[in-house]
Amino acid sequence: MSSRWLGVVEACRGGRARCLEALKRFMDEVCIESGACRGRRAGPGYEWIEAIIERGVPDGRSRLILYVISRYLLNVKGLSPEEAEAVVDSFIEASCRNHGNCGKIYKSWIRHVLRRVKEGGWKPWSLERIKRDDPELYDIVARVAGLESG
Repeated sequence: MSSRWLGVVEACRGGRARCLEALKRFMDEVCIESGACRGRRAGPGYEWIEAIIERGVPDGRSRLILYVISRYLLNVKGLSPEEAEAVVDSFIEASCRNHGNCGKIYKSWIRHVLRRVKEGGWKPWSLERIKRDDPELYDIVARVAGLESG
């Protein structure tokens, strides 16, 4: 067993917060060494997220940033918060350019969301969850991403 992994195990004896921090450092090191965790392409099932990022939406930008886009960029694709912020900015620009949805979304809110999502490690809401919990948003996503809305 590697000494770095043993360090994680030891840190976990000191409580949840120390354990999570040690595990995060360990995973970051492994990812940097292997190059396997950064800049991953959209996997199967995530194409619709890439489509809404590229095309923007006529409504629901904040909800999508909070529950889908930030989580996808940080915790699926493995982007840094700075890289994710740039992608969120392009999503906001696409929403304005393609749909006239140009209302202000504060950078401080975006950065706060990205920080919390990174800390929480949450995965993006699935299409099924959006359909169940926010049918109006699902209709928007389905229309923009070219999915069946039924």
